[in-house]
Amino acid sequence: MSDYRIVLDRNGQVFAELSVSSARYVEVCREMRQRFPLEDGFDLHIERRRELRRILEQGPDGLRLLGIEYRHEQVPDHA
Repeated sequence: MSDYRIVLDRNGQVFAELSVSSARYVEVCREMRQRFPLEDGFDLHIERRRELRRILEQGPDGLRLLGIEYRHEQVPDHA
């Protein structure tokens, strides 16, 4: 499961979309900013994935139905 989604674009055209684990997030962002600088027209859009779990139905034998929802939140540039 990836924790971050990074989109690299230039002048509104998407060049790449990456799924990155939280363990490698800072390293990947730093490397991409070095290789694709803002001065050359590149931009990184970063979203963090949040997993929300909730019980939809539970019977006497325990859990029967679990709802999982994934949301993406925009991350400010800080890496």
